[in-house]
Amino acid sequence: MATASTASTPPTPPAAMRRVPAGRLGEVLVAGRIPRGSGLPPGTSRRHPTWGLTFVTAGTGRYRDSAHDERIRPGTLVVVHPGHPHWYGADPDGWDELFVVFDGAVFELARRRGALSPGRPLVHGLPVARWRHRFAAFGERARPTDVEGRDAEAVDLLSALLEAEAAGRAAATTRAHRGDDHRRWLEHSVERLGSDLGETLDLRAVAAETGMPYETWRRRFRAETGTSPYAHRAARRLEAATDLLVHTGLGVRDIAAATGFSDERHLIRRFRERTGVTPRAFRDAGR
Repeated sequence: MATASTASTPPTPPAAMRRVPAGRLGEVLVAGRIPRGSGLPPGTSRRHPTWGLTFVTAGTGRYRDSAHDERIRPGTLVVVHPGHPHWYGADPDGWDELFVVFDGAVFELARRRGALSPGRPLVHGLPVARWRHRFAAFGERARPTDVEGRDAEAVDLLSALLEAEAAGRAAATTRAHRGDDHRRWLEHSVERLGSDLGETLDLRAVAAETGMPYETWRRRFRAETGTSPYAHRAARRLEAATDLLVHTGLGVRDIAAATGFSDERHLIRRFRERTGVTPRAFRDAGR
């Protein structure tokens, strides 16, 4: 089996391989396993040029993008769509993962038809033993050397992804039938804390929406996510401000107002605490 380094970011294949897949339908570019991986550095965001998947077999962590903030556990599959900004990382003890980097027309067709979607980046609750074997197979065998073989491998991988999505939906239905209100209150809380960042949010009202007393809700949220509701919302504001710095020409004052900071100085102070540089210096360095 191919083994990558413990920095849990699958290697990016050469540009020529990414632009012109050898298979007519697509191909697997690289696959392997990463023991005790860490994921992406905290506070960063990545837009990967190709497709990729990560299947976590041990350990825990988180996944975040503009619409998701979810726990990753053993049995979670992360599907990375080309160009989609995201972040995922392991908790301090690290995790074990299998990864596959792939590209090609068959996956783009699946996305256009809705079979794969950046709106569904995670599949939870997959049986680890079965799906470890399924995804590990791509790292254990040599890449096909002919076009037909690469096409067949791409179709096999797409089949695995669609099977995994169907299995994940079935597992979610089973959990729902069991009355899994635990997931519902947490997902609702995360959604509310990450929305309308430029507005004031009454945290006690969010607790009431979950049907819990405020202190109970605050303690349970911290136990589940490792941070307080207030700190979670503050982190989402800083992430939103960073995204505006990178992808828009808005001034720092306007970004501060749009993301809920009291004023420009407040944003500059918090940004420097997190990154070590001012927002302006961060933007200039990116350029």
